Amino acid sequence: MRLSEKEILVIKKWAELAFGKGTKVYLFGSRAYPEKKGGDIDLYVKPVEKDNLLERKVKFLAGIWAELGEQKVDVVIETDPERPIERIALKEGVEL
Repeated sequence: MRLSEKEILVIKKWAELAFGKGTKVYLFGSRAYPEKKGGDIDLYVKPVEKDNLLERKVKFLAGIWAELGEQKVDVVIETDPERPIERIALKEGVEL
């Protein structure tokens, strides 16, 4: 996994602040594998609080950027486990 300990802690903190305590976050895509190249951070979020998801996503990203600096972060929020992107994220992702 190509995330620092600080990055992991910040992502987990803001996931719980934005989506509720107990929210799970998975890193998927190239950053999940040390041998792969690529710079963006792909996150799959399984929220506890499922209302106002767009607002919560904005809060999540704003918190991450405030602490880590603005960088490319793609966030997929669990809405339909049958969507191909969600199946891939869960199959290949690493829980933070």
